[in-house]
Amino acid sequence: MKLEYKDLSFTESGDYIIVLFLKIYYFNLEKDELNKLGKFKIEKHSISFESDKKTLKQKFDFLLTKGFTELKCTLNNKPTLYVHKNSGIPLIGSNEFGIIDRGTNTIEVKPITTCNIDCIFCSVDHTKRERDIVVEQDYLIDELKKVIKLKQNKVNIHIGSQGDPSLYGNLVSLVRKSRKIKQVNAISMVTNGILITKTIFDKLVNAGMTHFHVSLHSLHPYKASELANYKYPVKKVKKVCEYMAKKAHLLLVPVWLPSINDKDIEDIIKFSKGIGAFLGIQNFLEYKFGKRPVNSVPMKLFYKNLKELESKLNVDLTSLDNSLEFKEDTKLIKPFKKGEIITVEIKAKARLRNTVIAVAEDRVVTVVNCFKEKGNVKVKLIRDKHNIFTAVLV
Repeated sequence: MKLEYKDLSFTESGDYIIVLFLKIYYFNLEKDELNKLGKFKIEKHSISFESDKKTLKQKFDFLLTKGFTELKCTLNNKPTLYVHKNSGIPLIGSNEFGIIDRGTNTIEVKPITTCNIDCIFCSVDHTKRERDIVVEQDYLIDELKKVIKLKQNKVNIHIGSQGDPSLYGNLVSLVRKSRKIKQVNAISMVTNGILITKTIFDKLVNAGMTHFHVSLHSLHPYKASELANYKYPVKKVKKVCEYMAKKAHLLLVPVWLPSINDKDIEDIIKFSKGIGAFLGIQNFLEYKFGKRPVNSVPMKLFYKNLKELESKLNVDLTSLDNSLEFKEDTKLIKPFKKGEIITVEIKAKARLRNTVIAVAEDRVVTVVNCFKEKGNVKVKLIRDKHNIFTAVLV
């Protein structure tokens, strides 16, 4: 019997078979356990047994299911939660993964939390996150269709994450399947650009990606690497950006950190003008669980600084990008509101320490300062904005 898998690959290592999932996640299967099923042989995406017993696949699936409970990320070796159709975890309610609807015709899709760099100003300090999360592609598509059906206008899908979407093994397929939904107008993604090659870019465009947002914070290799806390390939990313700007809507989205990359922002503006890209300069903002290399400046002062750069460099930095036709639209109904006390079922550990993913009324509720790992608990909601729910134990 030969069992083949699209998203799994198999390699041998000592007493184990390493199972790689979606290119960057893995778990181990003991050879002794596999030998109990029969003599076996592995190939890249398949495993064959010298047996044709009807129960063999069922038994091997049991080993896979057990393996997924021990899933880890190859980039940081963190435990990883796989959220799929049968996990019992909804895709609405969390700010970390799944689907976010803010009452407009733009829907955010977050398939992954993993990142390949560690920016010194990241709003999501991954050193404070103890685990990663990855979401099943087909589950995302099914739930996305349900949200889109509620909308009155053509819908824009923005693929983002608390990491980098380019790491998602099924990204091209996710874009292709999203594009096939009739009501979809455009699909965008935000990325640090490191993994985007001309070939990958072309695949994404052919699949239906229309807008690319690249987080480029400096054009100088040393400074860019300092900001990314990683050897950032500026020359390579610049070349890919030049290629992108000719074939799709490219928006450069540098974060302006006062006193750290002031001059770099001017360089990026000039580079953007030179290649015909759009600009969306972001003010550095402080977040409770993010990094703070500098103090943020008030938005009023930030816009004043932008206006000064507009005048100096003869460029428009404050007009909105209208290519996506941003509109208010039908809001998802909230099953409960801030201040309510409800009962939730704990499903898994969340990313932050002593925080869990719980479920109620087909919504994820993130419960903070919770030391339990399973069971039903009563909680009081302290956040409900945009159907993103946070609660504390009562």
